[in-house]
Amino acid sequence: MNSAAPKFEASIEAFPQPKRLLLAESIADSVAEAIATRLLSPGERIVETSLADKLGVSRVPIREALKVLHAQGILSGGGHRGYRVASFEPATIEKVMEVRLMLETFLLRDAIANWRSGAEDPAELNNAIEQMRMSAKAGDARASLRADLEFHRTICRASRNEIAATLWNAIARHVLVIFSLEPYRDKDLSKVARQHEAFRDWVLSQFNAEPTLDELRTALEDHLLLVARTRRRGG
Repeated sequence: MNSAAPKFEASIEAFPQPKRLLLAESIADSVAEAIATRLLSPGERIVETSLADKLGVSRVPIREALKVLHAQGILSGGGHRGYRVASFEPATIEKVMEVRLMLETFLLRDAIANWRSGAEDPAELNNAIEQMRMSAKAGDARASLRADLEFHRTICRASRNEIAATLWNAIARHVLVIFSLEPYRDKDLSKVARQHEAFRDWVLSQFNAEPTLDELRTALEDHLLLVARTRRRGG
């Protein structure tokens, strides 16, 4: 048993990956954001050396980040062919939307319960909305996208539902890319802020109610697909 202990301790010391993985995750977020803001276009080839130069990091975390994005379906290809930005087909978008609506319905239910009880502060939603307003004034679509995702991440945190939150975070990059597409996001960034204000007000109105899961899902679907539905109506 004594001989096994040093081997175990040495194996622990040999694992410095966590810091690299955190960097890789941050790089993956940056690449997803670049795709969402069209700095990288569907079908465009991702060059490791070029990306490493732009981000000022080595190729090791770049490679790890690209593997993550490939596993998530945000990049296609791999191997000797290299990676390319995936094209989000309608069927893929529909699947992501279905999963997102399902998860956010439960997250919103639990968040409302925690806000109602005082365990969480609903005023935190205002921080993301203020970022949207500032982004609109600056005409910064990229910052507006980040604030939009942060608004929904705030609901996620307030839910304290770790399982649903973990699953939601797993598709957060897909959400970022999809909701940058024209049918799902208003070009008028001021409208984006107002849409989230309206949804926040609806959420606050539910503190004295007992919304069903169906009601929560419908409200979320109306909010998330507001732009697409308006365009289909010709409004």
